[in-house]
Amino acid sequence: MRYHISILVLFISTLMFSQGSNYASSIGLSGGYAEDGYGVKGTFNYHLNRNQYAQLSIFAAIAEDKGSFNIPYNIFTVQPGYFLKVWEQKNFKRYAVNLGGGGLFGYEIINNGNSTLSNGAILDAKSQFIYGVFLGFEGEVTLNNDFSLLVKANEYYHINSDVGQFYPYAGLGIRYFLF
Repeated sequence: MRYHISILVLFISTLMFSQGSNYASSIGLSGGYAEDGYGVKGTFNYHLNRNQYAQLSIFAAIAEDKGSFNIPYNIFTVQPGYFLKVWEQKNFKRYAVNLGGGGLFGYEIINNGNSTLSNGAILDAKSQFIYGVFLGFEGEVTLNNDFSLLVKANEYYHINSDVGQFYPYAGLGIRYFLF
């Protein structure tokens, strides 16, 4: 696992410094649906040029598995990634679609860290560090030079999660361009 994280950090840093000067940087915040609950995502984007950017995100999900027992869980991850603009409105450049992906690592907390349920049943799942990859979609509506509205959708693949390997997130948010 340490080898995979080192390769990912090397990849992101190569992208950031091989493209020449910085076009702009931006921060964003979105909130919305995560499987079995709600999620919030904060992002920092380092724009390499008008059509590509490296992204560092922090994601938090608050959810409850409503199977035979209601088991609360939380997921917290950090996600370095790379996005590419695949479509932009030709005349006014007001609308755009970006696709990307990257890695993730973080922590999942199951049943607030307790291994037993209120009825005495013992959970087989445990709170643990998780890692994996993600694919992302961002629809962007430019409001002015400083702000954009976002529609975000991510599909996470947690390689070692006890909650579930595939984990979706969809949300609405806003992006602010720093310079």
